[in-house]
Amino acid sequence: MKLVNRGFISIFPNKKFWSWATTNCAEDNIVFENAEPSIYLIEEDFWEEDSIIEKYYKKIFKNEFETVNPNAEIWPEVNSIEDFHAYFKFNSGNMVFDLLKENITSTLD
Repeated sequence: MKLVNRGFISIFPNKKFWSWATTNCAEDNIVFENAEPSIYLIEEDFWEEDSIIEKYYKKIFKNEFETVNPNAEIWPEVNSIEDFHAYFKFNSGNMVFDLLKENITSTLD
């Protein structure tokens, strides 16, 4: 087991997000039952959860809505942390463990 030098934010969509997603999903066969949270890796050491969300909420918002429908013109406006909280709940932590022996791979953004 390896300790990874990252913290995390786990994002859980609220009812308001699911309502939007059900209406605006780009694919007909998507079912939003028993949805999993999205996990975003962040810097390992942070002191205040609010400052971390302030730093990343626009990127998270974009990714979450883009996953449902890539047409940004139909996304709701999320211009503040309060707007973000209307669509998502979250928690965070700074301990990430990798239980696998294989190296972590990633795609470039």
